Amino acid sequence: MKRARLFLPVFMACGLLFALSLPRSKPVSLVKVLKDRGPVWAVLERLQIDVRQELETCFLALADREDLRALRKNRVAFSIIDREAGGIEDYFIVPLRAPGTLDELQARGRAAAVEPRTAVFWTTAGLPMEVLPSELPRKPLSSSSVLPFLRAPVDIKRAAPVSAAFQDPVVEVLAAQVSEAGLRSLVQSLQDFQTRYASTTQCEAAGEFIYNTFSSLGLDDVWFEPFVFSSGYQSRNVIAEKTGETYADDVLIICGHYDSISPSATRQTLAPGADDNASGTAAVIEAARVLAAYPLDFTVRFIAFSAEEWGLWGSRDYAGKARTAGESIIGVINLDMIAYADAMPEDLEVIVNGRSEWLAERLIAAADLYADLTARKTVDPSFVYSDHSPFWDQGYRALLAIEDNPLRNPTYHQTTDTIDKLNFEFFTASARASLALLAELAQPVREGYPRTPIGLTAEPVVYRSLFNAVKSARLSWAAQAGTSGYNVYRTNMSHLDYVKLNDAPVTSTTFTDDHLRIDLPYYYVVTGVGTTGLESNFSREAEISPDNLMMTTQTQVLNFLQMLRAR
Repeated sequence: MKRARLFLPVFMACGLLFALSLPRSKPVSLVKVLKDRGPVWAVLERLQIDVRQELETCFLALADREDLRALRKNRVAFSIIDREAGGIEDYFIVPLRAPGTLDELQARGRAAAVEPRTAVFWTTAGLPMEVLPSELPRKPLSSSSVLPFLRAPVDIKRAAPVSAAFQDPVVEVLAAQVSEAGLRSLVQSLQDFQTRYASTTQCEAAGEFIYNTFSSLGLDDVWFEPFVFSSGYQSRNVIAEKTGETYADDVLIICGHYDSISPSATRQTLAPGADDNASGTAAVIEAARVLAAYPLDFTVRFIAFSAEEWGLWGSRDYAGKARTAGESIIGVINLDMIAYADAMPEDLEVIVNGRSEWLAERLIAAADLYADLTARKTVDPSFVYSDHSPFWDQGYRALLAIEDNPLRNPTYHQTTDTIDKLNFEFFTASARASLALLAELAQPVREGYPRTPIGLTAEPVVYRSLFNAVKSARLSWAAQAGTSGYNVYRTNMSHLDYVKLNDAPVTSTTFTDDHLRIDLPYYYVVTGVGTTGLESNFSREAEISPDNLMMTTQTQVLNFLQMLRAR
């Protein structure tokens, strides 16, 4: 008995020492870090700050006490939003659309304005999804750091294109095949499910309808990707693929969400969602129908996401898995509400972040050339309330096409969002413009033309002395049968305004581009030229970024210093 009495306090003391020896979790705060065009980008990378969201004027990040001290030491302006940050899924970014929105949010939970038009909302009483007003869009903070994909802006003044916009006759034929009757039929079929609110059997039935429709088109593959969302609910993204003949592993995506929502009293039984977002889903299916029969250089995926209205769950799941798998996604065209016109002619709004700006420029041109439609670009990293945003979080280029910004559709998230409110002239033009952009980027394979070159690589080379620097890019690619030479093109803005560098076709499979600026990005493509002068489609783009050039320069300097020491 004495031994037992002695053993108990010793055991408790040992347990206490063991507990004290375990590493303690550090208190973490949610902070707002102000942007600038100077050192803050480099400081965040050097300190490895856990940035979870890029907005127009700031970053939202998780930071412990050591991080906060380091930010202060480096004179980075920040403010603390929540000193005791809980699970990251509990924080939602929401728009401040009216003067009283912030007061309403603070009455429902906790909210802080981080920009004039943007707030962060969280609550300890229930699920934020259920507490937020149903008419308010929302986006959870990213579940992983977006720091690896942040890039400081590069000041490039876009000159006028060297040649006028070229209307591709093949793309013209494809765009003209978009059917107003087909779009109408698809929207009606989706509306007929009464509700497509994620978590309902009707939403899952709508997914089956989309799957069966894709399967009837003769595409290369169709599949479901299931995911779990919110408090254990399940749903599925529906994906169809047209595999590229030249670059099967390089993917273009056109997408829209097929779930719908209405006020809490009706969403389980009635949420017709004709504009939001049967319109975008129908345009995606129609693009698949048109392109199914045409061989393309690049792979195209047609995706209908689910649980967007719950907080972008389907697209977040897909984009995160794509990044983990290392997928090469060239660009994403997200269609969300493209069929309501408050007045005609209606403009199509195109929203991008800085890295995706080229996509907006290309859609604007395609809308004008192939759909007689005016599109307008807005660069706004704070517009994160649709399925393009998770792709931004993972470093992929993506755009949102939407009818208005801010929205003017009075039936938004209401039981009155029905097909009779849609403008099919504007809807058809929007669908044609998006299909035309997709076709231009995927590049139809043309009979009788040289095949598209493959294997293009661009290697930066920097030679630096104490007083001068000589910079160049060494390009190489694989030989392509049926060609008599190659043309080499360069630009400073991805997929825009290519300039041919050679006067006569290059007869080898290498090319050196000299006299490059060290502070600018460079993008290259090559084409094959046939014996009759016909020119192939563009190759995959190869990039030399300012970071690569700077790293090469630093290596050259270190090697030079080491050489001096060796002497």
